[in-house]
Amino acid sequence: MTKTIGYCVLICGVTFVGVVAMSHPTALSDEHSFLAGFVGNELLAVLGVILAITIAAAAQLHLSLNSIEERVGADNLFPTTRRGIQSSVHWLIALFVIAIVLVVIKPFVTGSTTGQSLVNGTALVLLLWNALILLSISSAVFGVKPVIDDG
Repeated sequence: MTKTIGYCVLICGVTFVGVVAMSHPTALSDEHSFLAGFVGNELLAVLGVILAITIAAAAQLHLSLNSIEERVGADNLFPTTRRGIQSSVHWLIALFVIAIVLVVIKPFVTGSTTGQSLVNGTALVLLLWNALILLSISSAVFGVKPVIDDG
């Protein structure tokens, strides 16, 4: 998956949530029993699992890049990849913190059906964003090819 496709999927998700929240707010409100229960500790649990898996995959990718550089005898062969890994991990942590804030403020900002819909929709967008980052890191991990020493 390319970065452009990921951004397009994310923009479509945000647009969808915005349109549904404004045109048919009950679809994403707490009247939907799954969303009422999910946007809370369950959301944090799912995002925590994604965070743990992705950080482990990012660490493995980082170590694989180190190994390739050692075998080739060169330093800093993959600066763009390393920056991407670091950026992805930082975004995951930031999104997890945003989710914590969202769960904490949910009872205070959900007086209306539209408010509930916006909060629940934001939680779904956060989940989508986390999944896209997980997919990106996983693709990078599986894209690392072995270095065969001919000498």
